Amino acid sequence: MHLGRLAVWPDGTVYLIDEFETSLGVNCIDFITEDVVSESRRMQFVITSHHPYIINNIDPKYWKLVSRTGSVVGVMDAMVGSSDKSSHDEFIKLINSDKYRNGIASI
Repeated sequence: MHLGRLAVWPDGTVYLIDEFETSLGVNCIDFITEDVVSESRRMQFVITSHHPYIINNIDPKYWKLVSRTGSVVGVMDAMVGSSDKSSHDEFIKLINSDKYRNGIASI
């Protein structure tokens, strides 16, 4: 249903998907991820995921850290370095960083 809507939503639409990989089987996770990446030229996607396939197929330059204290929401670049490591290695490094554990408010 949601993929069908991608074709008719206007340019500039912002689409939020929490736990992107939920209910996606191994037979479709790859092409649905490719659809989201290709549609990102005309729409903005805010997705959350911990799935290795998603992590390795979304460029780390698009990753953000989001925190909330009460009604105040903070967003900052994840600032992962480009290296020969996989994106999954970068993700592990990010979740072990002080920024992730302590939140943006502590920086």
